[in-house]
Amino acid sequence: MRVTWNSFVSPMGALTLVECASGPLVVEYAASSRGSNWAERLRQGRPGISIEVGPCPQLERWLEAYFRGRPRPFAYPAHLADFFRADLASETVWRLLCTIPLGETRSYEDIARGSGQHPRRAGQIISANPLSICIPCHRVVGKHGDLVGYGGGLKRKRWLLDHELRTCGLVLS
Repeated sequence: MRVTWNSFVSPMGALTLVECASGPLVVEYAASSRGSNWAERLRQGRPGISIEVGPCPQLERWLEAYFRGRPRPFAYPAHLADFFRADLASETVWRLLCTIPLGETRSYEDIARGSGQHPRRAGQIISANPLSICIPCHRVVGKHGDLVGYGGGLKRKRWLLDHELRTCGLVLS
């Protein structure tokens, strides 16, 4: 099994992209506090996997459209769980995140209730999301709408939410 990875320059800084023949696997902030643990996680899920520098065309096209203000829906990649040994709870939460509409948010409590998980467990699963931006964990906020918890930092979370509001045609003051 072979996957390719590359860097992508976004308005918020460099992103690391990873794809396999089946499609997207990772979007991570290059200077993430999590470091490059995506490679370790892939090797745990798929021992013997070959990781090479190369193009990630599906992710590049999707992110280019997203940052130009023309986002396309992102379908949950069914192959993701196989690569990261994700359990049913993780898949359920990640799929639920994909249903949050552009320009809207949900609370961690909403995600916990919708997935049948304890709020702390739902938060752990959200923080382990390998496809930042695409699986929109940035749309998850605190109980009262406050910005909390985002692996890319709260400044990036605010930028993404503001970008999506502008994309939807809402003017920010």
